[in-house]
Amino acid sequence: MSETRSFVCIGCPIGCPLVLTHEGREVTEVRGNDCDRGAKYARQEFTDPRRSLSTTVAIAGARWPRLPVKVTKQLPKDRIREAATLLHALRVEAPVERGRVLVKDLLGEPGADVVACRGMARRDGG
Repeated sequence: MSETRSFVCIGCPIGCPLVLTHEGREVTEVRGNDCDRGAKYARQEFTDPRRSLSTTVAIAGARWPRLPVKVTKQLPKDRIREAATLLHALRVEAPVERGRVLVKDLLGEPGADVVACRGMARRDGG
């Protein structure tokens, strides 16, 4: 028996309303997309929803107490809270250079590295 799910595409600013038809876990059709990105997004969101994560972590010895970071690969949507909790507990020591990998393979996801989005020198100049 066919069922449908509705999504709004986030692949571009248009925000196409998408209707995905499926039988169990098998996608049979995607309608409403103005480009290929819409169909790809709907299939991904239905089979394996993922999200990006950017936040801050505590940094000691720097001018500011928080260091902006991002995860280099999207994570499973249902594990975002777990990832955020781990990053909330992370503490790094200044100096940190922009692009430095602070955590490799977050949550065991290959390639999902936590990297510094900016450099921060030590408060004392070191």
